[in-house]
Amino acid sequence: MKFFKSPLFVAALTVFLGVFFVSIVFLQSKNKPDIGKKTDSVVTEKEISSENSSSPLFNKVSASNSEVKTETIKETQLVKVNFFNDDNKEITSKEVPLYEFTKEKKGNEPAKVVEITANGDLAKSLIDDIKLPNEQSSSAKIVKTDSKFDKIVVTDSGLEVDKEKTLEALEQSIQANTAANNYQNVNVKVVTKKNEGFSGKMNEMGFTTLLAKWRTTHPHHLDDAARNVNLSIASKKINGLIIPPNGKFSFNKVVGERSKKNGFKEAGVISQGRVIPGLGGGICQVSTTLYRAVLLSGAKIDERHNHSIYDGIEYAQRGLDAAVAWGYKDFKFTNKLSEPILITSQSGEGWVEVSIYAEKKPFESVELFTRNEVKRPFKTEKRINTKLKSGDVKIVHPGVDGYTVEAYRTITYLDGKSKEEKLSKDNYLTFNRIEERNN
Repeated sequence: MKFFKSPLFVAALTVFLGVFFVSIVFLQSKNKPDIGKKTDSVVTEKEISSENSSSPLFNKVSASNSEVKTETIKETQLVKVNFFNDDNKEITSKEVPLYEFTKEKKGNEPAKVVEITANGDLAKSLIDDIKLPNEQSSSAKIVKTDSKFDKIVVTDSGLEVDKEKTLEALEQSIQANTAANNYQNVNVKVVTKKNEGFSGKMNEMGFTTLLAKWRTTHPHHLDDAARNVNLSIASKKINGLIIPPNGKFSFNKVVGERSKKNGFKEAGVISQGRVIPGLGGGICQVSTTLYRAVLLSGAKIDERHNHSIYDGIEYAQRGLDAAVAWGYKDFKFTNKLSEPILITSQSGEGWVEVSIYAEKKPFESVELFTRNEVKRPFKTEKRINTKLKSGDVKIVHPGVDGYTVEAYRTITYLDGKSKEEKLSKDNYLTFNRIEERNN
């Protein structure tokens, strides 16, 4: 203990502590970088990209690096949307930012379009704003027809825009224009329907449940004016008819004779395996559309005929068409439900739509299908005609393929039980191709 208190130990301890603290200060000063003195370092791309893009360092490194900054740009496109009526007269026209273009720009490259979207909310608002030129309120009443059925009749000619179908037409126009890279204008045919006068009377009478609906379109006769007149006459005749329980419907009795007196025009009818002009041509599309809707409503079919050939009725499925002809081919059915049904029908340029309503739906579902279809291809017959010039060929008949097919219906009831029934076995005739030559 005397040694630790001696002057020699104290002196030694002092020297040791002094050397220790000097060493610590020296090491710290050696490892600490001088402020303002440049040092060698590696700048990563991640660090550079976080800098302001306008700095020389960012531009330099970005230009030499394989990864280039991508910029997303969104732009709207003004489009002129034109709404027309059935007579191709303009109802209204508006220029709106309908399309949104999403573009991507990489570095100094030109921006590229990666997505084009149409503003659905804006499209709906355009349709909401459509005002028909002669729009007016209408009322409806019940009248007794020549066929002894009650019928809902609109006493005024009030119409309103069918917003759902007009929106579908707008969507189709947008798709067609997009496919053609046309983003400047869109033309839309406005679809109309009878306004609250008719639907109000429907609801008042309890026809609130849709049993079935069917729509047909003949793609080759959209602009056939005479045929469209015939579609309209027949469609209006059946529109609004109320068929009571056990009521029997006859198409010919309701629509009447196809004559000029009754307003019918000459259009294509099927005769001897070909389509020729005839009064009332085209109304088989109305009877066929009605047939499909009636089948789906569960009614009993009393009389129905298929067409003699299938060519010319592309709007119908083989085995599920219904041909009519005044005086010898009719379409008849009986409402076997315990409640009355209402028929509504509309038509336009090449299309017909029929719906069946009732107070309630007495079944779960109805399915239609065909089986055992057999095609009978036509053959070519060659005949001599010495009146023709050498080398000339006269086509007497172009030839039509024939078919046989069976149609069935399955009705599934509310208790889960189902019933399948055979509807028909149809025979569509074969007509051989006939060619005449001089040799």
